[in-house]
Amino acid sequence: MRGGSGADEAVGGGPAALGALVELLARRFALGVFWHLRGGSSSFRVLQAQLNAPEAGLSQRLRELREAGLVEVDEVGEYRLTAHGRRLQGVIEPLASWADEWAALSPRQRTPRGAASRGHGEP
Repeated sequence: MRGGSGADEAVGGGPAALGALVELLARRFALGVFWHLRGGSSSFRVLQAQLNAPEAGLSQRLRELREAGLVEVDEVGEYRLTAHGRRLQGVIEPLASWADEWAALSPRQRTPRGAASRGHGEP
């Protein structure tokens, strides 16, 4: 994927849109910012301290999240989730619960019984 938020590539929806969103949230500090803002607005300095993020890196991520329409700056200059960001929160929180359950499984528990270790034709 090229630079930017990936929104141009995501216009058609489906896997491209999902891929663009996952790529955005996978960038350093992006998911952390999103996660901290789910509890309400926060200043740049508070986010920086919570994430132990360098100023330039956090500033870049916040810019990208604003350009993607997930984060906005409120009337007092703090960052908060937009309506789209709050809708995404409703999707991410159940995914986070699933991830917690999955992470608690041993590698053996993650592999279904009778599952092959390799797919057909896989070296």
